[in-house]
Amino acid sequence: MSTNLKVLITRRQFQEQINRLGEVADVTVLDRPEPPTRAELKKAVLGCSGIFAHITDLVNGEIMDIAGKNLKVIAEFGVGYDNIKVEDASERNIAVGNTPGVLTETTADFAFAVIQSAARRLAESDRFVRSGQWKWFDPLDLLGLDINGSTLGIIGFGRIGKSVAKRALASGMNVIYFTRSTPDDDFGCKRINDLEELLKISDFVSLHCPLTDETKNLIGTRELEIMKPTSVLVNTSRGPTVDTNALSDGLLKKEISYAALDVTDPEPIPADHPLLRMENVTILPHIASATVGTRKKMSEMTVDNIIAGIQGKLPPHCVNAEDINWE
Repeated sequence: MSTNLKVLITRRQFQEQINRLGEVADVTVLDRPEPPTRAELKKAVLGCSGIFAHITDLVNGEIMDIAGKNLKVIAEFGVGYDNIKVEDASERNIAVGNTPGVLTETTADFAFAVIQSAARRLAESDRFVRSGQWKWFDPLDLLGLDINGSTLGIIGFGRIGKSVAKRALASGMNVIYFTRSTPDDDFGCKRINDLEELLKISDFVSLHCPLTDETKNLIGTRELEIMKPTSVLVNTSRGPTVDTNALSDGLLKKEISYAALDVTDPEPIPADHPLLRMENVTILPHIASATVGTRKKMSEMTVDNIIAGIQGKLPPHCVNAEDINWE
């Protein structure tokens, strides 16, 4: 429809949600799988009232100023919004929304599946078969780790971390956790107040913390050195929470036995990166929330946030509501 409101969707999206936005605004869709270049994003945001953003879009004060005075809302397609400079938005009285809660169980399912896959070396075993190396049964080949009875250390005990803990407990794991917040219920898991202690005693370490200045490179050279040489590191949170170079070195030095990553730094990881040449590494393309149902609900919630914002109402899932004054 033709209105004074303009909304940009920075990637391809579900058509029914594009249609919903089209009922209240003129919608521009960058209808392709790859993200826009910086130059393309600058051109596309001009005059926008709302931006439907994705994790690969850096939306900072520069982009907001180019969009202009009509920009009211930036809605992130996801829970994490470290690609949006919220301080810049608040200074300009622009609401920022995200999609909390909707992907908790889906991501927890995935994270625990990755833990199990790493324990039993499934990706490595699949490559072993496909490369023609499977000649016979070998009782000592491709031995993995038991899940039952092992210790899982969870870093970040929010919604997703707690949901992973429930799955681990049901599989007979001992669960310990490190978190800065105070959970309302930890299901009998043991809280560890020192990160190094958690790393020393965990058989599996799973990251579920947001990316902040405090969590950037949370796992680096020192942390890998104190982990068990038989331990497994799993990251389904944000790539920069792990120092990629330190991880490569740690795996080469056998400071840990395996790494399974759904996120990397940089992302995507270059095809010639040393990690991709290691058999004891599984790398996945940021698909923890990638189910049809969850991604559709995320899209719906993102559109809910945009429609509210461009109509002068706070988005239902607004991360900077206390800083917004539209009166």
